Amino acid sequence: MAEVFAYDQGRVVKLDRPEWSGVSAFESEVITKAADAGLPVARSHGVVTIDDRCGMILDRIDGRELMGDLSEADAAAVAPLAARFVDLQMSINDTEIEGLPDLVSRLGGELARSGLAPGVVRQLTDDLATLDDGRRGVCHFDFHPNNVMVSGDEWVVIDWLGVASGPPAADLARTLVLCGQWIDPPIKTFMEEVRRLGMAGHGIDDETCDSWIRVLAGARLAEGFDGAFAAWLRSVAAGKVLLFA
Repeated sequence: MAEVFAYDQGRVVKLDRPEWSGVSAFESEVITKAADAGLPVARSHGVVTIDDRCGMILDRIDGRELMGDLSEADAAAVAPLAARFVDLQMSINDTEIEGLPDLVSRLGGELARSGLAPGVVRQLTDDLATLDDGRRGVCHFDFHPNNVMVSGDEWVVIDWLGVASGPPAADLARTLVLCGQWIDPPIKTFMEEVRRLGMAGHGIDDETCDSWIRVLAGARLAEGFDGAFAAWLRSVAAGKVLLFA
C-alpha cells in the first residue's frame, strides 16, 4: 500500500501507492495518538504530497525487522524473543485510544462479505458475538515479526493502517492467522510460544483461542484472496486446520 524513501536527516517519507493515495492521513493521526499514549512507534511529523501522492513524514528507525533476528536465533533465544513479542502486543492491547474504528463491527461486515456459505457466516457471526467480552483496547491487527523493528535495545511497531479498538484476544488470534503458514523452525517454535504465552496473558483457553482464529480466518476472506490461500483460510475457518496448537 506504500513505499518508504529517505527524506532528510533522521526521517523518511512513507508514500501511499497511487491506488491507495490518502490513507496516510489516517495512519499519521493514529500514530500520533499512539505516540502520545506512550506506545513505541516512529513518530509522525505530518502529511505531505509528492508527485501527486499522499504520504507522511516519519522518524527513521535504524535497525531491522524482528524477523531477521528470529531467523538467526538459536533454540535458546526463541522463547525470550516470543516473551518480549507477547509483552509488547499486550502493552498495545492494554492501551485505550479514542476514535479508532470498532473491530467487532468491522469483523461482522467482513464475515458478511467473506463468500462463505450462509450457514457458516451465521455460525461465525454468532461466535463473534459470544467471544466479544466488551473490552476495547488497541488492536494493531497487523502485528507480526515483519512489523516490529529492532533498533538497538528498542522494539518499534510499524504499519498501523489496520488498527482498531476491540477485544485484545482478537489481536492475538489475528497474529496467529497472519503467521499461520510459517511452519519452518525456528519461526514455528516462536509462534507456538507466542500462542501459549498470549493465551496465558489474556486468560483464555484453547477453545476460545481457536474460536477467535476461525472468526478471523473467515473475515480475512473479505480481503479478496483466491486460489490455494483462500482454500487454506476456508479450512481454518471451518476448524479443519489448527494453528500452532
